[in-house]
Amino acid sequence: MNAALTVVGMLAAVAILNVLLQKYSPGYALLLSLAAALCLLLRLGAAMQSVVQGVALLGQRTDGQAFSCLVRSAGILLVTDYARTLCEEAGADSLGWCAGLAGRCLVLAAAFPLLEDVCRRLWGLAG
Repeated sequence: MNAALTVVGMLAAVAILNVLLQKYSPGYALLLSLAAALCLLLRLGAAMQSVVQGVALLGQRTDGQAFSCLVRSAGILLVTDYARTLCEEAGADSLGWCAGLAGRCLVLAAAFPLLEDVCRRLWGLAG
């Protein structure tokens, strides 16, 4: 609980600083948000380690292809959403929109083999 309060307090302080910097120096505000994200990831390293171990255990218990598709899709969505947010914070809204669209297209491409398998099974049952 104490770690959660520390993280929330740090994020609140960074958010206030970011709002102040956004008015006068948007470039420094972007750098501040990147530095805060890095500090947050480093601070949450131990918690993330247990999450990764749980995901690996779940992967061993499920179908390999479906789980691989799920993990790839989640990774693509996280990375492209973060890229979209960075673009929008930098003032490039149209580039952010394109990053979001690219993420959705990449998720469809990653999920296509699984969708193809589901459709094949449904057609097998119907026909």
